[in-house]
Amino acid sequence: MQRIPRPTFMIAVTTVAMMTASGTALTTLGAQGQRQQQQQQQQAAMQQQMAQMQQLMQQTDRIATRAQQLSQTFGQQMERSQGQARHQQQIFQRMCDSVNVSAREARQNMDRIQQMLKDPGLAKDPDMQRDMDRLREHVGTMTTSMEEMLNTMDQVQQRLRTRVPQ
Repeated sequence: MQRIPRPTFMIAVTTVAMMTASGTALTTLGAQGQRQQQQQQQQAAMQQQMAQMQQLMQQTDRIATRAQQLSQTFGQQMERSQGQARHQQQIFQRMCDSVNVSAREARQNMDRIQQMLKDPGLAKDPDMQRDMDRLREHVGTMTTSMEEMLNTMDQVQQRLRTRVPQ
């Protein structure tokens, strides 16, 4: 067995120790980098959710305003109508009022959801994030349904207007 001179042996041991230490440091830096990247991705996802909620809130505000305007139109036509036509106008006016109230309440719920999305603890919980995203999707579906309902009611209003003597 060949003996390695002591200074060479010490250099080899020191080199191995430094490589091990630097490998551990690189592993630690790599783990920190991954965590930082995950945090950035979570933050980007939260910002995207906030932007989507903001769009839904604006859409809901437009729906409430449109429902109120359509209700006023039905009310004006109702004043000029008699009998069955008047009753139909009144029913649709009440439906518009209901959509208006629903849109405003949905808007309040969206405000609450947005407040929750601002919670930094939420970003750390992927299950909660997923649930909030699903909730946002449900609110979006509801908003779209209200808008489609108003479109249909607007068509009805146009048809009823052609029946009512001016």
